Amino acid sequence: MTPCSREFSVRQARLSDLPSLMEIEAQCFPEETAFPQGMFVFLIRNARTLVAFKHTGELAGFIIGYPSGRTGIIYTLDVAPIFRRRGLATLLLSSLEVELGRCGARRFRLEAARDDPVARHLYRQAGYVEKEALRDYYGPGRWAVRMWKEALP
Repeated sequence: MTPCSREFSVRQARLSDLPSLMEIEAQCFPEETAFPQGMFVFLIRNARTLVAFKHTGELAGFIIGYPSGRTGIIYTLDVAPIFRRRGLATLLLSSLEVELGRCGARRFRLEAARDDPVARHLYRQAGYVEKEALRDYYGPGRWAVRMWKEALP
């Protein structure tokens, strides 16, 4: 058990988590790219949305993804700034990979902002490889990189 997994627990998100999800999203992304409340409701009901929380019950971060055939799509990963640098993003990412693997995913795909070296480093450390650049993915002039990871046999 890693120190992070002793500090945090991971579970499926519930609609009652919505206020905390919205708060963390606002801390992680500017308003023009943050998910609106309706999108969160849809994703909690229809995607794999995992949340991590401290033993005190405080929500610390979340990850959203969904299976698409044999590919697991990682849609977003948010960690509240006060909980960063503790391994929580890695815990959430690996937990979602396991969940999507149970649904048949044999590889995983995500996009990260080209101008976000911290996120790109995290994903490379987790085994993701940058495969293509996506022009205007986050809006005019805002590039992304698409990254892939093959599941272990």
